[in-house]
Amino acid sequence: MPSQDLSNKQRRFNDMASKCSVTFLALIVLLSASYAADSSPGDHDLRVFINDTCIITGEPFLLPQSDDEAAARVAPLFGILVSKLAGTLISTVIEGSVGGLGGQAARKDTRYVTAKDFNLYRADLSESPATSINPRLGCITIVAGQFHPDSLDCTGDYIPREVSAESLQLPQSEWQTARTDNSVENILRRANVCMIGQIKSVYEARILFSDDKTAYRMDNAGYWINSLMSTKSSTASRNLLYTLEFVEPSERSGGRALSTAWVNIGQVSAGDTKVGGDRSDWLRVPPMSYSARRAHASDTAIHQDVIGEIDALERTVVRDARLLAGIRERAGTASPEVRKGLDKEMAKIGVRIVTKEAMLDARRAEYDDLPQSTLLYMPVTMRFRITETRSERKAMQLLADILEANSNAMADTASAMIGIDRSLNLESAEADLEVLRESYFDALVAVNTNLPDSNNEVEELERELTLAKESYNAARLARSLSPID
Repeated sequence: MPSQDLSNKQRRFNDMASKCSVTFLALIVLLSASYAADSSPGDHDLRVFINDTCIITGEPFLLPQSDDEAAARVAPLFGILVSKLAGTLISTVIEGSVGGLGGQAARKDTRYVTAKDFNLYRADLSESPATSINPRLGCITIVAGQFHPDSLDCTGDYIPREVSAESLQLPQSEWQTARTDNSVENILRRANVCMIGQIKSVYEARILFSDDKTAYRMDNAGYWINSLMSTKSSTASRNLLYTLEFVEPSERSGGRALSTAWVNIGQVSAGDTKVGGDRSDWLRVPPMSYSARRAHASDTAIHQDVIGEIDALERTVVRDARLLAGIRERAGTASPEVRKGLDKEMAKIGVRIVTKEAMLDARRAEYDDLPQSTLLYMPVTMRFRITETRSERKAMQLLADILEANSNAMADTASAMIGIDRSLNLESAEADLEVLRESYFDALVAVNTNLPDSNNEVEELERELTLAKESYNAARLARSLSPID
């Protein structure tokens, strides 16, 4: 009997232990599920849209319909027709990717968006063969959420930002809209960014360049956060930091960082919205690479020669016109003997001006006959990192890690560029390549257009041309550019 009681107690104990085990396992599963729900952002994509204007903060006002269509067309802020927005505003759409980003891509508090092969420089041959910063690099819009297939066109569903009749008479800064849908999703439709449901978050940053285009910075244009990317909690807060890196293309994963800009937004929560605010420091624009400079020199060699003569002719026509005006002014008060000589000199200068203007027209026509395409140079990887951390210290440490990891590569890039400049071994400002180029074409135009009075003058002009050409070619060779013929 005692043995049976003991057996019954053992069974009850085992049953309780089994139930406790099941309960404990269920608790573990519950905790695991709870942790997964808190740490996983859910299914969403990250996409980047790059153009010269911002999609959200750059949305123009539309004036109400009016009988005076001409006034509506020239109204301030009307800007771009809605029907043309899809083709005008968005030039590049890149889906988010974490592939090939190295070990840091595994960070749970960081989401990556990568735009590859954006050309940093361009040459618009219809204006000049000179290179400039790609004007498309004006605003970056990063969108997190679920997207409709790319084949869908939702621009027809966009409700424009029409000015209300009540506020039309107010200053533009006080204009209000009469539309019924002011959502971020509606504004995105004007650029054919078609969302499924609400966006998760949107961040916009303007890229501003200095007047001389040698420096840039990234300004926070605004953010709209319905939910954080690192948690589904509606009450949680995170410190948000996003960075933009220009990275050299490389056959291996990674690549050398040329420059890194950042915006530290600070602490944010679900539901936060802000327009404008934080900005990064001024940073140096990555200069054209060695291969890009050589490619540009080769692609535009004929354009460079013709435009060089055009520029030189324009300069010499202006100089001759000023000289002629100065002589004419003085001739009015000169003695008859001096006046006679001045009349002869003015006739000679007038012939020179007409000759050079005719040659200038011929060179301009010649340039117009050349290919007028736009050439793109120096593809770079634009790498975007959006980081949400629980502490500001951790966000700052991450930024420090990024900058430290890139510092050696950026120093190598700077040293390489300094080495190229020093290899010229030129000691004065006049030895700059552009100055030497102008001197060469000025000498070339002088030989081709001047009317010398003696053989000595002809020999002197040709000697100056030879010296200018030798100096120009020496500078080109020092920069690894092919010499001119």
